[in-house]
Amino acid sequence: MRLLPALATVVAMFGSSGAALAADVTARDPQTVLDALSALGYRGTLEKMDSGRMSIAVPISGLNTFIDFYDCDDKLEDCYTLLFVVVLDLKDGATLNQANSWNAKEITGRVSLDDNGDPQLDYAVSTFEGIPESVFEQTVKLWDRKLGDMKDYFHF
Repeated sequence: MRLLPALATVVAMFGSSGAALAADVTARDPQTVLDALSALGYRGTLEKMDSGRMSIAVPISGLNTFIDFYDCDDKLEDCYTLLFVVVLDLKDGATLNQANSWNAKEITGRVSLDDNGDPQLDYAVSTFEGIPESVFEQTVKLWDRKLGDMKDYFHF
């Protein structure tokens, strides 16, 4: 019976703590994102952009997508948000009307147009101290579905 109070103390110390668990995915540690992608069967490559911001290149749904790190400290190291990004390179680009129509109908993922009129889809996920791998998995599944929707919508 003495174990119960000790066990309750351990559960109280760790179970209610806001600290990220080893399996949590967080923008604060790019390796956790790479590991979670790998566990889902995706191979990501960590890169540093010209701006100094970290980015993971990861093919998803047949497209070259990126997961960029935002809401960072001044050194661009301690980050809180992941921004999933893809650009569709269309032969004739897209119209502003098409992009606005997408944005009016879709709550997840916003579209903007680059200088060539190509649609860019992005989707932000704030991880703060960490999100469970299961939540990250659902986020990647949603991203994959949105990529398919975008390809259909813009006839890619």
